[in-house]
Amino acid sequence: MSGEYNIFLSRPTDLSEEETETVNKISEILKCREIKLRTIGVTDFTNETPMKAIKEIMEQCTGAIILGFTQIKVERGIKKPETKKEMTLECYNIATPWNQIEAAMAYMLDLPLLIIKDNGIDGGIFDPGVTSKYIHEFDLKEQGWLEIEQFLQPFNEWYGDVIRKSSK
Repeated sequence: MSGEYNIFLSRPTDLSEEETETVNKISEILKCREIKLRTIGVTDFTNETPMKAIKEIMEQCTGAIILGFTQIKVERGIKKPETKKEMTLECYNIATPWNQIEAAMAYMLDLPLLIIKDNGIDGGIFDPGVTSKYIHEFDLKEQGWLEIEQFLQPFNEWYGDVIRKSSK
């Protein structure tokens, strides 16, 4: 391994204390592997529009992590209203729409993706089968999941993909 690897981290700008602790723990783990996380509005600031800035930063990266924290809680709502697939939602959690945009951009740039979602997050990039990658689901407010094999083995596979991508 030589040098530092830039990884795009898709996450909300505003986090709770517990979510901040989780992101800090992830940053520590990655720093030990010479990985620098890049996020618009957190590590990188620009005069460009968000979409252009994201693209420019991602083009400097060799991988992406999508962290699907709950950003919207719907206590009760209707999904697909007035269609044959209409359904009532109760206690439904939604991640930031930027997760969807940034994941799609990373996918189009063929960056190795590690997709991690909070319990109960669904939709788009967080639906199984949307990409060829497994969607990892944990209670993201707790940091214990970062030390279990169900996370570490896929993480190490993703990390290997990042190393291979950077050597091309």
